[in-house]
Amino acid sequence: MKLIKEIFHRNKLLAYAGLICLLVAILLGIYAPFNSKEVLGLNSMIKPIKFCLSIWIYQWTMAYLLFYVNNQQRVKWYAYLSVFVMTFELSVIIGQAFIGGLSHFNQTSSLGGILYALMGVLIVWVTSATLVLTIRFIFQKTYSIPASFALSIKIGLLLFVVFSFFGGYMSVLNTHNIGGKMGESGLPLLNWSTLYGDLRVAHFFGIHALQIIPLAGYFITEKIQDERKAKTFVWMSALIYFAFVTTLVVQSLMGIPFILN
Repeated sequence: MKLIKEIFHRNKLLAYAGLICLLVAILLGIYAPFNSKEVLGLNSMIKPIKFCLSIWIYQWTMAYLLFYVNNQQRVKWYAYLSVFVMTFELSVIIGQAFIGGLSHFNQTSSLGGILYALMGVLIVWVTSATLVLTIRFIFQKTYSIPASFALSIKIGLLLFVVFSFFGGYMSVLNTHNIGGKMGESGLPLLNWSTLYGDLRVAHFFGIHALQIIPLAGYFITEKIQDERKAKTFVWMSALIYFAFVTTLVVQSLMGIPFILN
């Protein structure tokens, strides 16, 4: 509860936007068993539930971490942009789910294609804004937190940006599967392919570096008082995680599934 209160104290806009995403995910989860529409062989509500949960975590994480950016006016404008973009994306994903249509890689209708293209443009916009804010944070002259924790936030933000743009690579390919078509056997709920390489796996773990690296940095900073040693451990943790995600990228490009069927 203390952490949640702190998130709302730091950035009310992102905090409330994230809370709404969580509530929508719960409502869609309640409705899902009564939904008869399917997309690529799955209950059409599964995708919007996953995206609502992911955006909830993203917005609460940003509400917490961007508090350490000295220029809070920039953070305020970023929050407005983020909420606008994520609201549009979720509106498209949820709307298409209710009619049993594709939200991503939609080439079955002109409207679906236009909405997908707009989603792509807006995601590039907010990701670019995240990069600009990250660069500003990296080159700040002063920090209100230990250097090792600040370092972990910088790395987490950078990896988040890199693997957010990696999502654009899937758009270029117009698929997330390598070696076979979409809609076949996949893991429960996540639906990551168990037959072919699936780029969504690396994308997922890559963007969640935003939570994992700073969390590791927080605990390292708490346990190790020597700043030089703490920063070394942060770098080691980040490099290991980056190597893991890079391996997932290579694995998927080779057409090898994350988990074999």
